Amino acid sequence: MRTIMLLDLDCFFASVEMALHPELRGVPLCVGGLRGERGIVACPNYEARRYGVRTAMPLRTAERLLPPEAQFVRGHHRLYGEYSERVMKILEDFTPDVEQVSVDEAYMDVTGCLHLWGGDPVRMAAAMKERVRNECGLTVSIGVARSRMCAKIASGARKPDGLVVVRPGEEEAFLAPLPVDVIPGIGPKTFEVMRARGIATAGDLLREARAGKSHIGQRVLERMVGAGEEVHRDRHEQSMSRDTTFNEDTNDAGRIIATLYYLTERCCKALRADNLCATTVTVKVRFTDFQTVQKQATLDAPTANEEDVFRTARRLLGMALPPGRIIRLVGVKVSHLVPAGEATGELDFGRRSSERLQHLHRKLDALQQKHGYQSIQWGITYALRDVCEASDEGYRLHSPVYELI
Repeated sequence: MRTIMLLDLDCFFASVEMALHPELRGVPLCVGGLRGERGIVACPNYEARRYGVRTAMPLRTAERLLPPEAQFVRGHHRLYGEYSERVMKILEDFTPDVEQVSVDEAYMDVTGCLHLWGGDPVRMAAAMKERVRNECGLTVSIGVARSRMCAKIASGARKPDGLVVVRPGEEEAFLAPLPVDVIPGIGPKTFEVMRARGIATAGDLLREARAGKSHIGQRVLERMVGAGEEVHRDRHEQSMSRDTTFNEDTNDAGRIIATLYYLTERCCKALRADNLCATTVTVKVRFTDFQTVQKQATLDAPTANEEDVFRTARRLLGMALPPGRIIRLVGVKVSHLVPAGEATGELDFGRRSSERLQHLHRKLDALQQKHGYQSIQWGITYALRDVCEASDEGYRLHSPVYELI
């Protein structure tokens, strides 16, 4: 019988900041922006959550909820990526079957390695937690079960620094008292429909499934015991995205377009670093009334070149943003990622041209890494020099968001 673990880094961004700056420990902390700035909270620590602060909450709302001693930091997203990579390498010392699903989460199939720990998943998980704490200064929560779904739910049951094991045959007893929306895939709309039908807990849903009254519940019954839920080693992220909230609402077309190009450039650099190409582009804009519009298109061929991605992204921006309309946020996402070696165009000439351009970008990436971002940059991003603080790594946007979806 399989044994699956889900490792979740507790309050990851905030935990990295506290590991690097011990003076931040024990006080409410919000990563995402400075006090008084606009934007959203990327990650609050547990001290901040006790005051009702949540991820994606506006910074100014968080400031009103928190006491004066609370701390606000913009964050260091490249650093978080480095810490994430360190943790994943530790996990690979325990099992080769590691599937990273986000910057702070990974599934592991430890079935074939469990005998090295006397068949005891608690010993194995405790050793993982100890190594991550000693080598990275971070705490993690781990859920253990024979299915991905139960391991995921168990990992969040006793945060922070939790370890919960759901033994085979105990899945339904574990799930039954929990609110039904704890089940992955049941979002707010589905939850409202279920609540209207009197389904409040996972146990209610499973009883309906056994009575043949719920196809969703039937799927949960199957997932509960691991049906069709394998751990995929070296699975690529489904998408990468970058977005930012402007420091003030704007309809400045030049600034919006320059920012969109810079965000596209950030995505493509990340693709090239992971030797991936994208096949789909999505552009997001958020207006002053918080209405959000997204437009998506498929590229002619998989690519990691910002020129190709931005050509489509700018067209999508025109579809999403009426001329002169004021916005507070713009973002871009690249998705349906494939290994660069599998990316082929329809015409051989087009493929060779794209490969030459990607080779050029890799050279430029190396120059910027060695001499700083502003040592060589595209003219369209030069327009940001008067409104954004610059560093060797690039422009510091007002509220950058980094996510693997």
